[in-house]
Amino acid sequence: MKIEYALLADAAQAVGGKIFVLGGGWNVFRAASYPAPVHLAIAMGLGFTSNEVGIKYPLSVVVADEAGVPIIPEMKGQVETGQLAPDFPKGASVKIPVAININMPLPHPGTYGIVVTAGSSKTQLSFEAIFAGQKVQFAPEGSLPERGN
Repeated sequence: MKIEYALLADAAQAVGGKIFVLGGGWNVFRAASYPAPVHLAIAMGLGFTSNEVGIKYPLSVVVADEAGVPIIPEMKGQVETGQLAPDFPKGASVKIPVAININMPLPHPGTYGIVVTAGSSKTQLSFEAIFAGQKVQFAPEGSLPERGN
């Protein structure tokens, strides 16, 4: 089994053997203040050979900050192809779409990494969380008027 593709999106669904993606392919998240709630999806495609059908494979997702510290608990599950239909072509590869939607708080601006492991296949995604607001401008030292108490 192999992770054939993975991308970040605003939302995703895996329905009827297809992946439906809304706002896919981004790598920058903007917020006016932190911590900030983020809603993201991981859309991915898993490829199996016909002799890998019917086996349950572990699936895990880890989201960590730039120091490698996980910001939410590791998500664990399983993926399985099920049995092939009788009319499925012999020797054809099996493709399974997977969509994982996550709501979580981002503690601070910075780089975040997402490691997805499916069976023995692993991929990594990343994004930058940046401040997107009006910053306060401070006057240079000594240029402020004196304040009395």
